[in-house]
Amino acid sequence: MKKAYRILMYTAAAAMMLSTSAQALEPALDPLPDLSAYPTQLLVNGQSVESGAMPRYLSGTVLLPLRSILEQAGYTVDWDSQAQGAAFSLNSAGAYLLHMGDGALILEGKTLWTDPKAVVLEGTTYVSADLFDYVEGVSAEWDGATNTAVVTTDAPRNNVYCYDLGEGTLTQGKREIPYRMQGVIGVPEGENCPVAIFLHGSHPIQSAAENRYDLGFSYLVDQLADAGYLAISMNVGINYSFENGEPSGCERTVQVVEQQIALLKQAMEGKEEIFPCDLKKKGDLDQVILVGHSRAGYDVFEVAARTKLMEVKGIVSAAPSLVTPLSSDPVDVPVGIIIPQYDGDVTSLDGGTLFDQLENTPQRSSGTDLIYLENGNHGGFSTALVRPDPFADRETLSQVMEPKKQQAFFSAYVQDFIKTVLETGKTPLETDTSMPEQYDGYPIMARVDAGGTVLYRATSESVQRLQTSGVTAKAVNACSTLDHTAGSFRIPGSFLQYDLTCLGWDRAGSSVTIPVSADLKGTSYLQLDLAQDSGDTRNRRLDQSLIVTLRDAAGKESSVQVEAGTSALAWQEGTVETIPVAGQDDLLQYSTFTPLGTLRLDMAAFSGVDLGRIAQVTLTFDQPSGSIMLREIQTVK
Repeated sequence: MKKAYRILMYTAAAAMMLSTSAQALEPALDPLPDLSAYPTQLLVNGQSVESGAMPRYLSGTVLLPLRSILEQAGYTVDWDSQAQGAAFSLNSAGAYLLHMGDGALILEGKTLWTDPKAVVLEGTTYVSADLFDYVEGVSAEWDGATNTAVVTTDAPRNNVYCYDLGEGTLTQGKREIPYRMQGVIGVPEGENCPVAIFLHGSHPIQSAAENRYDLGFSYLVDQLADAGYLAISMNVGINYSFENGEPSGCERTVQVVEQQIALLKQAMEGKEEIFPCDLKKKGDLDQVILVGHSRAGYDVFEVAARTKLMEVKGIVSAAPSLVTPLSSDPVDVPVGIIIPQYDGDVTSLDGGTLFDQLENTPQRSSGTDLIYLENGNHGGFSTALVRPDPFADRETLSQVMEPKKQQAFFSAYVQDFIKTVLETGKTPLETDTSMPEQYDGYPIMARVDAGGTVLYRATSESVQRLQTSGVTAKAVNACSTLDHTAGSFRIPGSFLQYDLTCLGWDRAGSSVTIPVSADLKGTSYLQLDLAQDSGDTRNRRLDQSLIVTLRDAAGKESSVQVEAGTSALAWQEGTVETIPVAGQDDLLQYSTFTPLGTLRLDMAAFSGVDLGRIAQVTLTFDQPSGSIMLREIQTVK
């Protein structure tokens, strides 16, 4: 990832601004990045075409594969050797000929248009996107922002549809802002199906109507429709565009969602000719899941709080970027947050800050998952982002997972999240007996906030009541300012204050005891949020292990061994880096973010003690030396 030396000089305002997606700060109407070196894509009615020829860069322009597109539209395509051209036909459209000698497009003997760029390369006929303006039943546009040919046909052959509902109007102050109401929608077979809404983030843009980042989630729209959900991905590019003056927070996004939900509601009530498909009785707006990526990964909370035409039941936030403060406390619904290890856009991994904000919102009772996706990057969630993250560390590019694998992980989690939340009101990880080290086969580190009784919380005062034997216990601040006192330890997110208790030892059998007076009957799990301090040489670049012991008021004890290899205690590969600071000692920073992990132990494993009268929790370290950072110990029902 980009080495974010974030512990140098943040004020509260600076911390908020520097966590912004770097692309969101690009000047208005900047030229799009040159994507000619990256793979091109072909989307037909929102669905990716995986086989056949793809669009091709040639002499500074992009040409589209004629056969790959026309066959998706139902045309029969052949090569007419006598006329030296491509012949294609559809019953209702007639017979066309594209003469390759001069690029003339002929229908029933009449020349409709001449494409001077039409060419045959390696046996494939390539044409300009404009040619499809003259072919019945099919249209094509080239989106230079996403390296994608966006094709729509009059007769989609599946349940996914690109839509353009015409021009809408947003208001911002006294201004009226026109925009195109666009997106992609997947229609399930059943009725009154739950609704999933996807919102994309801020990326390089020339035109809010032409740069279709909403189509980057069409793969999930398709999969969710097949799974029985009404899924829709909306184009909210107008929120990130300066075409009509400077945007204000996510105000435009809220209005886009409100306006399109109003039209969706009308369509579901039976009004026709709004969407290009029949939506009567297809969705249930009282069961809505919001999924946001990048900027929208935070904006979805504002959308959930302010849009009154739907009942949001849960939120998934992928690689969120915290830019605009919320107008109120976050909504009290289950939340799943995903932060990719090698995020080369939101380099401070703002999902860590978001998790902390949710965990410390007093009135929240819903659970929150925080998943640290090993080897993930910022753009891999969306098919619309084809180049490496703009500020990625080039040294780590070879370690970034393939986009298709990251999308497969994202699909698995989103589908699990929707199903679990709608059935139980809980997140996928909230009721797990132990935190997984993989999700759908992909390595992760997980942290969960499921509520419960807090037995220990790291503060400068709480460390004073610890009883130690061979352990040094110290209160540290893992913040993002010069007040950082946690050595080289670096957590995801940006904080002015983040309290941890650093526990270090130099002999096996060292222990720390936390005095408590707790009734743990009726609880399911004992949960510890902690991590190894990988930059501390006492850990010897090895995974740690420990023993957790409960002692009751009568002196009876029961212990559970936590083996080495548990992800929350694993050594994270990296190095300690030195950051020079004028006028004071150099600062240290570990090259790899180290997220806190949740260690969850089944309460039934602590047999032989009176759980109603627990007096102590003891952590015994059975490795020769080491150090960990402890945030919290709590019980979970």
